[in-house]
Amino acid sequence: MKLLTFLFPLYFFAMLVDARTGEIRIDEEKQYEEYQDIKRALDNEDRRSWLYYRTYSREPNGVQHTCVFALVEETKQSENVYEFQQGYMVQNEQGKQEVKDMLLATTYKTPYREDREKDNAMNVTRREGSAGGKGYQLIYSDYKECDILRVLSGYGSECELYLHDRAVNKKVPPLCERVYENACGGKYTSSYKRQVYNNSCKGPDEGPSGPISTKAPQQPEEPNEETTPETQGTMEDTTTTSTVAPGC
Repeated sequence: MKLLTFLFPLYFFAMLVDARTGEIRIDEEKQYEEYQDIKRALDNEDRRSWLYYRTYSREPNGVQHTCVFALVEETKQSENVYEFQQGYMVQNEQGKQEVKDMLLATTYKTPYREDREKDNAMNVTRREGSAGGKGYQLIYSDYKECDILRVLSGYGSECELYLHDRAVNKKVPPLCERVYENACGGKYTSSYKRQVYNNSCKGPDEGPSGPISTKAPQQPEEPNEETTPETQGTMEDTTTTSTVAPGC
């Protein structure tokens, strides 16, 4: 009886952990590979994308980040290195503040399938060739309006959904919505959609709107310089792409 009493909490904990994860097999299934070309997603002619919602909350020092966007530069640093601007809003005792930073996304192929033809992941850093960074894997892109990224840090199960600028004030495309629900835990919990974007984010200059202080807050969403693509590094805290850009 004591053994059963001990095992039940473990079983219940396992159920809770499982409830937070989605169907991660889609990440490497060959039948979905056509939707996972991260270079094609980054080369979207609509260069700005907004982090619409994600499966986790981020509040460094108790300050929530909203209006997270990624603006991919048209000129690449090299064949697989993209420069992009990341921005987001915070509200603190100094008022409403916008933070912007320039980051680099280096694309690569995840090592789990030798027959994969296109890069499907990226490592985001401040400097090209940096040993650390944050890794993201592209789960799905329609290459027009919507991108879904897997955040490779932690358990590698968290997700971010990005909508491109021309689509952000519309509903999430139905197929993109279904993929996000399936791949990111929608079958198990209602908290998998944590809203990041709101209608005040897009101003006349295509950035966050409203009165803004130019003073940067104490902690930007920056890459965690601790992992590499070879060890399945990870991406956002830093942003978004995010989808990088595609969302960062």
